[in-house]
Amino acid sequence: MGEEKAGQGRREAAFHQALSALRGLDLERQARHGDFSCENLGGGSWRVRLPSFGGHIELLMPEGRISLPAHLDSLSLRVLALRYIGLSCGVPESGEWIAYRDLPGGRFYAATIAPTVEEPLARIYGYRRGLLGEAAVRLGGSRADYGDESFVFRAFPRVPLLLVLHWGDEEFPPDCRVLFDRCCSHYLNTDDLKVLATQLAAYLMKAAGAEEEAENLLWMVE
Repeated sequence: MGEEKAGQGRREAAFHQALSALRGLDLERQARHGDFSCENLGGGSWRVRLPSFGGHIELLMPEGRISLPAHLDSLSLRVLALRYIGLSCGVPESGEWIAYRDLPGGRFYAATIAPTVEEPLARIYGYRRGLLGEAAVRLGGSRADYGDESFVFRAFPRVPLLLVLHWGDEEFPPDCRVLFDRCCSHYLNTDDLKVLATQLAAYLMKAAGAEEEAENLLWMVE
């Protein structure tokens, strides 16, 4: 119980820290740099609408009230959305997909991506052709031309993730890879991008009915 309360305290502290970092920023400028909308409500109030995984995250400032679709809701995504807003810098997408290990400082934690994200998704979707496409639709995924199935998921407007799946057969096991546009590291730090990949994996696990596996995975980042 004590460990759970401590974890909750850390999570709440991370949220409030990310929210505090937005206070005093020019939100209209951040919106231009991050390709999201920012509406002046008058009286010093602003409404930010940030596209995420096919839905929208809405933030009212200065009160810091944030809301998002129920199927996307998680404390991790809320924190990352606030950090994205604060770090938006206008760097365009590069069109170059790289592995986690090739992100700044990514080699240190790269070994954790395969067992927690890529291997479980390969196991869940690698023998069920077409199922990934059904799940991707709900998360705003757009088809790409890699592997046997691949989709680009826009966690935030300038933070695209590419999921590439190779189906399994009698000879070869299925394989899954998560890749990042090189520009992603300008909008979130490398550890945040690992959390984001984990969050995407959890959404896809839930979509396939692997609720318990998704909850166990989210426990690592929530």
